[in-house]
Formats: sequence, C-alpha cells, structure tokens
Amino acid sequence: MEIKKILLRKEMKLVTLLLTSLLIATASATVYYSLTMQPRVTVSTPLIKFSQAPDNPTGSTVNDAWVRLNATSYPNATLTYEKALYINNTDSSSAHSFMLRHVDISPKNNSDVGNWVSIKFLVYNTTGYVFSLNYTVTSDIWYVQPGLQTNYYSIPASTGWWIRLETRSPATATTTKVCDIQISVDVQK
Repeated sequence: MEIKKILLRKEMKLVTLLLTSLLIATASATVYYSLTMQPRVTVSTPLIKFSQAPDNPTGSTVNDAWVRLNATSYPNATLTYEKALYINNTDSSSAHSFMLRHVDISPKNNSDVGNWVSIKFLVYNTTGYVFSLNYTVTSDIWYVQPGLQTNYYSIPASTGWWIRLETRSPATATTTKVCDIQISVDVQK
C-alpha cells in the first residue's frame, strides 16, 4: 500500500507540473503577423541648402546640409555677423518652406550659462527681417524664443536668404568659455 501511495503522489505532482507548464506556455504565447516594407533611399542634393556668406565666422565649416559656425562673444559687447550664413532654395521652379528648431544647448542651466546674455539667429531676405530663433539668459537659465517653433517660412524658387548671428556676453564673462548650440533647419519638401 505504501508503494501505491508514493506512485500516486508522484503522478499527481507530474500532472500538476504539466498543467502549470501548459498554463504558462499558453499565457506567454504571442500572436503576431508581419507586414512587408521595401523602402528605396536615393542620395540626392538638398533643395534648400547652406552656403558660405561674406561674414561667415573664421574657422567655420559650411557644407550643403551641415554647418559649424565658430562664432565669438566679447564681454560687455554685442558682436554681429551681419551675413553669417546663406540659406538657398536651389529649386528653380518651386518655393519651399523651412524653420529653425532648437535641438540642444550646452552648457545646460548652471553658473557657466551666465557667461552669455544672448545668442540670436535672425533670418533675413532682401525685404528685411523674416523670423528668428533667440537664446537669452536670465539667472543662469537659457530661454529659447520662440519656445516651440512651429511656423514654416516659404522661400521662393531660386532665392537666397541669410542668417544674421548676434552674440552678447556680460562684463563679468569668463574668456575661453564655450557654448555649443544645435539647431535643426527643418525643410518641407
């Protein structure tokens, strides 16, 4: 009789283990299906692109779709690069729209930020001011104006606009401090 009880207990444990395993396998099974996508990406020249302007800061790098401006800021002065960079619509038949959008800035909000009063990117065309993206400092905190840029500005076919860059630092600014700004130029095709 003892052997029969032991075998029955083992069988019950085995059945319990099997049922538990089946429950776990069923609960964790995922049903899915696949869709197929086959993108083709072709390299081409951008229709809206950058080009070097007469007041491009020394040491800057300008390519069609990427720019590094090496601007300077002086303590207690506003430094203006009147035509720091051109933005050109190279499409001879259609207008295209673009905007400047803030991506990142360094240093972040801390005491080093107090080395600047403002850094402004103002966009002009032949008739005058169009729009701007401005970085200003209050109490070691960066403020981006406009905060959420959602307006696109239409640049006519075969037309060039330019960016005026203005930098300003307070009299107490520490020389050799560096501010890196990343701006996206979003283009509607």
